[in-house]
Amino acid sequence: MEPIPNHDVTYNNNKHHNHNPHHIHTHTHNISKLSFIVIGAGLIGPRHASHIISRSDCQLFAIIDHSAKGPIVAQQLNTLLFKNLDELFHYCQSQRISYPDAAIIATPNHTHVQLGLKLASKGIHLLVEKPLAPTASDCKTLIDYCRSHKIHLLIGHHRRFNPYIITTKKNLNKLGKLVAIQGSWTLCKPPSYFLEKHWRSSVELGGGTLLINLIHDLDLLQYLLGPIDKVYAELLSKQRVDRFDDNSAIDSLVDEGAALTLRFRNGCCGTFICSDNVTSPFSFEVGTGENPTVPFNDSISGFYRIFGSHGTISVPDLKLYHQQDDEDVVQDNSEPIDNSMRNNYNDSRSWLRPIVTEQLKMDHETDELDDEYIDVDMEMNSLLPTPSPSPNYKEFTPIHKLKTSSTTSTTTTSSTKKSSSKPKPFDLQLDHFINILNGKESVVKCTGEDALQALLCIEAVIKSIKSGLPQYVEDIDTITPNNELLKEYM
Repeated sequence: MEPIPNHDVTYNNNKHHNHNPHHIHTHTHNISKLSFIVIGAGLIGPRHASHIISRSDCQLFAIIDHSAKGPIVAQQLNTLLFKNLDELFHYCQSQRISYPDAAIIATPNHTHVQLGLKLASKGIHLLVEKPLAPTASDCKTLIDYCRSHKIHLLIGHHRRFNPYIITTKKNLNKLGKLVAIQGSWTLCKPPSYFLEKHWRSSVELGGGTLLINLIHDLDLLQYLLGPIDKVYAELLSKQRVDRFDDNSAIDSLVDEGAALTLRFRNGCCGTFICSDNVTSPFSFEVGTGENPTVPFNDSISGFYRIFGSHGTISVPDLKLYHQQDDEDVVQDNSEPIDNSMRNNYNDSRSWLRPIVTEQLKMDHETDELDDEYIDVDMEMNSLLPTPSPSPNYKEFTPIHKLKTSSTTSTTTTSSTKKSSSKPKPFDLQLDHFINILNGKESVVKCTGEDALQALLCIEAVIKSIKSGLPQYVEDIDTITPNNELLKEYM
């Protein structure tokens, strides 16, 4: 452990200050601020840490990392450094100070559950990067433990907070009945990406583009369209075999992507191409500019295309295609469209009539806030909406029959001006987590169950690849936790 700076510590003699018996009560951190640790000094951890530092109501207590990057990142952020959680816990106990309020886990996929259980056992709330775990059983283990111990658990599917996705979901009801989806995530990762972190090229450790990247898109598609019911997948050919002397090991190499067909529970169908080894700009990173290390291309259109009975939305260009004079064109908050054949003499929707293009605007691009899409509990200093929760998987209603928001801000007016710059999804996600912790919001926008649903889709994809047959996605209620692992922390 390398204690770089000193933190303010105040005395608190109230032995019931924290409900969790594992906390040290004699001293506590500045109670006006939420105290965070960030585990992992790789690509994502420091981004979270920087935003924590930027907020006046939070403090960064420490970085947890055993790599050579750890001391550099901790020094840059002027915070404590510990090589592992045991060192952190020992430090808090020896200094008689409370454990941090929350932790952000940004480590290799296979470490998430063990770290999460260890932290949750100390009463520390969790933001865990996706995927929650390499297996569905491990996911269920951490979900059940956090629920039984009243630990807040938010999963880092941060793209739900991206303004492109918020705008898309907000306008889905204009499409009428959702019929089909066409999507792609295609780019090229260089050799250095894999050489930097060994686990990225290990199937056993959670590597491969299906688990690292495709899981993001499947989460988004389910967030927009509801649960995926059935998948069929074919692996794309592998090109990275020349990096190994033994070509017989090709089967043990991580995947480079797959071609998928999807069927959603609401009847919508779709196709998706995922590849991390083609030269292509059609990916979320390139089209939205969300990753500062990947060059943004603002001319990209249609890495998602969502087709409905009365319109089509293209993402990320946010073009809505419809027939302008159509009497049935869907307006906000209108009733679902009747597509039955009794209206078959109405030719207002026809290939013989022109299709018009409407440019949708993200909230930060417009002059006024849309009250309907402002989360009443959001951080009012940014005045930007956060996403609505996922559809209820157990009582699923087709998304085109759902109102996208039911909350109305009581503290803003239609004349409130928006921020002119594009909001950062990572920051909006962390703001949401902080709101959950301090009680300003009560509904977690990406739950452990959401993460489990996305992982079950990936597992169905892998089963389809191995069997050569379509596979139904397992129901989350059938998943059982690892009881032996749970016993270690009970």
